[in-house]
Amino acid sequence: MLLSEVGAQTNPDSSGTANRHSAVYDFRLTGIASSGNRTPFWLYANQYGTVPRTGSTGLLQAGTTGQFTTALHPDRGISYGVDVVGVIGKRPTVIVPQAYVSINRGWFNLWAGRKKEVIGLGDSTLSSGFYAWSGNALPITKVQIGTNGFRPIGFTRGVISINAFFAHGWFPNTDSIQGSYLHQKAVYGRIGKPNWKVKFYAGLLHNAQWGGQSRFLGRGTSVNGKLPSTFKDYLSVIVARQPKEDATYSEFDRINQIGNHLGSVDVGAEMELAHWNVLTYYQHPFEDKSGLKFVNFPDGLYGLRFKRKSVDAAAAFHVNQFVVECLTTMNQSGLVLGPKLQGIDDYFNNFQYINGWTTQRQIIGTPFISPRGDVSQAWRDLPTGPYKPSLAIINNRVQVIHIGGTGVFRSGVQVQTRLSYSSNHGLIRNPFGQTVGQFSGSIWVTWPMRWLGGTELQTALALDQGKLYTNTVGGWLSLRKAIKTAR
Repeated sequence: MLLSEVGAQTNPDSSGTANRHSAVYDFRLTGIASSGNRTPFWLYANQYGTVPRTGSTGLLQAGTTGQFTTALHPDRGISYGVDVVGVIGKRPTVIVPQAYVSINRGWFNLWAGRKKEVIGLGDSTLSSGFYAWSGNALPITKVQIGTNGFRPIGFTRGVISINAFFAHGWFPNTDSIQGSYLHQKAVYGRIGKPNWKVKFYAGLLHNAQWGGQSRFLGRGTSVNGKLPSTFKDYLSVIVARQPKEDATYSEFDRINQIGNHLGSVDVGAEMELAHWNVLTYYQHPFEDKSGLKFVNFPDGLYGLRFKRKSVDAAAAFHVNQFVVECLTTMNQSGLVLGPKLQGIDDYFNNFQYINGWTTQRQIIGTPFISPRGDVSQAWRDLPTGPYKPSLAIINNRVQVIHIGGTGVFRSGVQVQTRLSYSSNHGLIRNPFGQTVGQFSGSIWVTWPMRWLGGTELQTALALDQGKLYTNTVGGWLSLRKAIKTAR
């Protein structure tokens, strides 16, 4: 996927009756086994928070997506999605990663609820994880208005198109913070008509966690444990404006902006070759003004994706797609705090929202930035650094090389692999003191079956080997049945 076109829907066939309802019903039964008490990285990462990290378990999943349209206006109507996952194991639970309703009106849509999203410029199918919003964590409940994918600007004759949205969300309460909100907006532009051989992309994704209260915050970071939560404060969050000198704001708010801001500035180019679609992209991270000024360059996610356009039917096997990515977060605008607070960006950590950029203790952005609970015990409680007790993210200075690929046999059997090696250095404030290497890999095979009128059997083998995580080998066995209806 080039850009997670939030809210974009595929128009159904407008032939037939005036009113039309199309839907897909999806049922899946999954078993996961691990050699230890920890699930391998590539079995749980970027799974929308639905796969437990703690060893062997079972999953029972049921979901549906659909839309109501008319033949006269196929780009207008109502779409919806629901996905429920039951976790079977030592701690049985029910997870709802998706439950939304969307009103689609041509160029625009308005939706509310939880939605599985990957936001940014890049290839979401095989990526190591988009920098700021990767699909690694349980989706946040929000209300969003935006365009239905890229839409051409009229006076440019379709040469320039935009894809944008504006959203308000609600973070789930934790022991550390209650009643906080999400502000999110993005705008992406494309130069080039859809049929052009070369197209260029650029855009910005801005996220902010703001508001709420916490009994863990002192006088320097809050006012009686409360954080700015008024409508006036919301307007300041939208434009990342610093508040005026006022007793209603803490010293932390007055020095910084209201809320925890972060996101990415993305650029990319797409080229159509004879047999391949080629996409190159760069997601540049920011936590404050220094990131927006590229003081922290070359930090970011670099990617190159090849996607096959034509297939040789006589070939026994062919590669459909492959991706190469590099992620580096070592610069962070410098190791010393400068005169204008440039430096020590400390990605995904914050001294007010002390859970960091997470929901349900799961990283919202790239999963290669690690919360404290994910890494081996040796790295959780380091003897150096004064900030150890309060920071939820324990490892955000990383270098990653990642390769992903998909292919299919003539028989219809599909193969997918993800191979990643990372060098991990901890935090600027709390370094590991050495380079900690980690390899994580997986191979997935999907077998078409004739049972029950057509099902899929999916198997996977994953491995973690290194010093960041506990070494483990795990397997995945899943049986899936999808039913499509249209009337």
